[in-house]
Amino acid sequence: MNERALRFGASGSLVGVLTDPPEGVGRRDGPGIILLGAGIVHRVGPHRLYVKIARQLAQMGFVVFRFDFSGIGDSSARSDALPMEKSAIIETREAMDYLSNIRDIDRFVLVAICSGAGFSFQTARTDPRVVGVSLLNAAGHRWGTSNELARTMVHHYWRMLWSQSFRGKNWRKLATLRFDRTGVARAAGQYLRTLLAGAGAESSQEREPLVAAFHDLLERGVRLQVVYSEGDEGWDYYQVFLRKHLLTLESHPDFSLRLIAGANHTFTLLSHQAEIIRLLRAWLEDRR
Repeated sequence: MNERALRFGASGSLVGVLTDPPEGVGRRDGPGIILLGAGIVHRVGPHRLYVKIARQLAQMGFVVFRFDFSGIGDSSARSDALPMEKSAIIETREAMDYLSNIRDIDRFVLVAICSGAGFSFQTARTDPRVVGVSLLNAAGHRWGTSNELARTMVHHYWRMLWSQSFRGKNWRKLATLRFDRTGVARAAGQYLRTLLAGAGAESSQEREPLVAAFHDLLERGVRLQVVYSEGDEGWDYYQVFLRKHLLTLESHPDFSLRLIAGANHTFTLLSHQAEIIRLLRAWLEDRR
């Protein structure tokens, strides 16, 4: 496998790893793949998942680049005061610029977990070079209002008690009081205050631009893959706040929604990591 660590970016302070197709595997005349960091995890991804994804996709003939956002891993901290919500988009575009220069690639697919999924989605909205986005456990509830977060978490705690994959463990936690009582009480209390105040969960206008963005991207021809773990809170946010607005999109040929049974947020089990890679490979093979 041909992998190289490289410096890039306007100031040369960002570090990434380029994975080229191995010898004997022809490079596809397709988009480059960029893996965006997940939270404060550096470019290897949770449980080295990004390393596995990069090598598997390179075996398919794709050029894959995974990099550290500024101040994470081997990338230096920024010298300005730009918040990460903005700097991450700038740095993702710098990664695309870099691959354009060294590999003559002008189309890109962005793949990311958790907060990185949000950055990839926002980048796609503003950069026409993005032709596909794979959102893995996108943490939409973390960017919404406090009321949305509370309702999401109440829904999540209740669902986890009855989930076929998690209910045994969670009922044992409940019986022995070995659970996040503070978190449960906070979410339930906030949700109850919202109901008593007469502020319905649908009062927020935060979702309107988000829903419109999904439609806009598909109209532009951007392919969207949305994948959630059964144990992830983001699935509850999608179910409670987004699904009814996006229901018409689920039959769209460029929209894919998948749920991985039994998986947790970071895809700890090797079988769940293998399933993520299988879904990515199938999605990239289909209608590029």
